[in-house]
Amino acid sequence: MSLPTVESLCSALGQHLQPVTGFDAPITPVTAVHISELLDPSAYVTGGEILLTTGLMLPANKIGCERYVARLAEIEIAALGLGLGPVHKAVPSRLIEACEKIGLPLLVVPIPTPFLTITKAYWAARARSTEQSLQDAVATHRALIDAAVAPDPGAEILRRLSRALDGWAASVTSTGEVDQIYPAGLIDEAEALQAEVARLEVAGVHSAASFATRDRYVAIYPLSVEGRVVGYLAVGTPAQFTGGQRNVVLTAVALLSIDAMRRQRAASATEATARSVAVLLDLGLVGAARQLSAAMNLSPLGQEARVLTLHGRDSEDLSLVVESWCPTAYTNRTTRRDAWFIVPPQHPSLTDLARRVAARDSGARALVSPLVRLEDVGAVRARQAARMPSLQPGRLDLLDEAVWDDRDLATRLDAFLKDQQEPVVAALVGYLRNRGQWEQASRHLGVHRNTLRHRIGRARQILGVDIDDPDHAARLWLLLRARGLA
Repeated sequence: MSLPTVESLCSALGQHLQPVTGFDAPITPVTAVHISELLDPSAYVTGGEILLTTGLMLPANKIGCERYVARLAEIEIAALGLGLGPVHKAVPSRLIEACEKIGLPLLVVPIPTPFLTITKAYWAARARSTEQSLQDAVATHRALIDAAVAPDPGAEILRRLSRALDGWAASVTSTGEVDQIYPAGLIDEAEALQAEVARLEVAGVHSAASFATRDRYVAIYPLSVEGRVVGYLAVGTPAQFTGGQRNVVLTAVALLSIDAMRRQRAASATEATARSVAVLLDLGLVGAARQLSAAMNLSPLGQEARVLTLHGRDSEDLSLVVESWCPTAYTNRTTRRDAWFIVPPQHPSLTDLARRVAARDSGARALVSPLVRLEDVGAVRARQAARMPSLQPGRLDLLDEAVWDDRDLATRLDAFLKDQQEPVVAALVGYLRNRGQWEQASRHLGVHRNTLRHRIGRARQILGVDIDDPDHAARLWLLLRARGLA
């Protein structure tokens, strides 16, 4: 709700309320209209009011007037209005000079306008503003509800919410990563969310967080399904929420939670099928696994894959971390604390996986195999299961480095160099030359760091190598130098 201003009231009242000659009606918001003949009305005002007076107690000398006006300015009166008639037939020059000196707007209420006319006009303007605010709020709530039945409800809710708040709105995963954001150009402003999400994770589903970043006020709300946090809504606005804006955001939280529930239920059948594919591979029935995967339009199975085994506090939580890291992995949760996965060769960085797992559960244990034939998945998983109890909590063995063969890496690199465009190859060389320092590498290559991240991510996926690992990075660098590229 917007407050009437001194300017808008003068405009609405016309001849009944005007600035004294030499003064302007400012656009200062007016919180109320107060009538007082006291020389010190500070006990009865809170600031922002138009103070109306007949000047009954107005000091008769210049110094007294200056003290009176200075006191009004100190309590942040928006403007002083002098009613002519009962005491003064014209505005005293000493009052004009004092207001000019102190910088307090001076208004005049002419004969025979009663102060009640000013008060009624003010509260009528407040009523119109309140009514408009209610209409706007209803329209915004209706727009959000309409968005909930769009083909992509989550994206449409975020888009309409960002417009309503004149800011940005983002959906954030349960691990604190930005999933979608509108407008997209504000992604850098949302990067501070992960630490707040980590703090909220401890607080639970009934908590929220807010903080300031740059020139924005940022608030984060959990999205819950059946008492479990499945993600977060984050919004950034130029100022703290009004009551109406907070209600709009809470409506968006409810709608996004319902959408998350719908998506989870729709995904349950797919998850069950993926689990069946993993079990078939574990039993050595590779042909049946391929047929089932193809029939249900799941991610295609290649000739090789990695086997990832996890043990931690909550296997469902850890499964969400892995699926967020590599959506094409096949998941099989065996107990409340254990899960294993079939990870395709084109997966993101294993270092990134280690970071995510450790952030979610510092006591988790993990084993990742090298690439193995699908026919060997069962044997590899059995060995990992036997080894898991001997690992210390927090131990993440994300690859047996001894299995890497330089000739295999050279073959992968040659295929990469043959198929990839020059900018992607240059990004890999520049990233390795600058020892994985994003800022330094992006300056060296003359590209934005987000562009560099995209190209390095592509190189990781195609090579199937953890580029951030010092051993792999060293081998790749030597192979690139041998080919005259480094």
